[in-house]
Amino acid sequence: MDTVSHIVLGAAIGEAILGEKAGRRAMLYGALAGNLPDIDVFGIFFLSDSQQLLFHRGITHSLFFAALISVLLGWLSKRGFRDDSINWINWAWLFFAAILSHLLLDSFTCYGLGLFEPFDNYRLSFDTIFVADPMYTLPFLLCMILAFKAKNGSPQRKKWNKTGLWISSFYLIFAILTHEYAQHIMEQSLKEQKLASDHFTVTPTPLNTFLWMGYSQDKDGTWIGYYSIFDKKKKVDYYRLQRNDSLLLPFAKDKAVQHLKQLSKGNYIVTKEDSIVYFNDIRFGQVSGWDKADGPFAFKYNLNKNAHNKRALNRTKYEVSTYSLFISLLKRIKGK
Repeated sequence: MDTVSHIVLGAAIGEAILGEKAGRRAMLYGALAGNLPDIDVFGIFFLSDSQQLLFHRGITHSLFFAALISVLLGWLSKRGFRDDSINWINWAWLFFAAILSHLLLDSFTCYGLGLFEPFDNYRLSFDTIFVADPMYTLPFLLCMILAFKAKNGSPQRKKWNKTGLWISSFYLIFAILTHEYAQHIMEQSLKEQKLASDHFTVTPTPLNTFLWMGYSQDKDGTWIGYYSIFDKKKKVDYYRLQRNDSLLLPFAKDKAVQHLKQLSKGNYIVTKEDSIVYFNDIRFGQVSGWDKADGPFAFKYNLNKNAHNKRALNRTKYEVSTYSLFISLLKRIKGK
């Protein structure tokens, strides 16, 4: 998820574990640890664009990394914070819990993470929450600001910290339940329309857990549809997109394509625009796809040689009015 969400959850965990003994320092350390796995972003300085996409949320988002770095940071913190009431294990537990919270949040998104690296490169993803969701973050952030302003060890600090943790936890539970409901409705509609499917996946559209995108991938292409929990009808309008693997023939030996296939778990289509071949990762959805079937995909990787792909995940960001997209998203969320 986004940086603010990781900071807020990490700070809340730090306060819950060592707030009484370490004061605001526990919140600070928790906030820092909550974002520590994202040090992998520095891979952009020594990795190719496709390698960086795989490296991100890889080894630094694993249980192995969490355990190793927590022990090290726990020992260092004990040396820097000389208080006999707090041993290095207390500090290590704070760091481990905060880092684990980062892994938990990221596992709920569609990007996935290498939880078991370096022993297994499987990417775990539950597809239940968008990478940035203000309904999760903003109430939690408000509670943590109030907790931070309260005095160390005061009932008010504990109250606001617990309130933030409860609200955020209930929202995640709501997201899981809503995801299961949307999955059931959309998969049932796919079967009733007798549309072919090898596997079916449902993932949230931007900034909410009310409107969902469902896609059914097979060897030739995918069926894509959208469903809002406020829709009056439970029949989903699916449309077909061809996979176009033939467009990849000129790139058969390109390692970037191998990396992208691994990242997407096979959920992709290939398009060609003005002689440029793009690898589109379906999992990240379409820009305005809920309004038009030909909406561009949010993840577009230019396969042409020496192409710039640092913004592969938001290539269309400045091609469409953000305000117009937001309004159309709100309208579609209201249901039809």
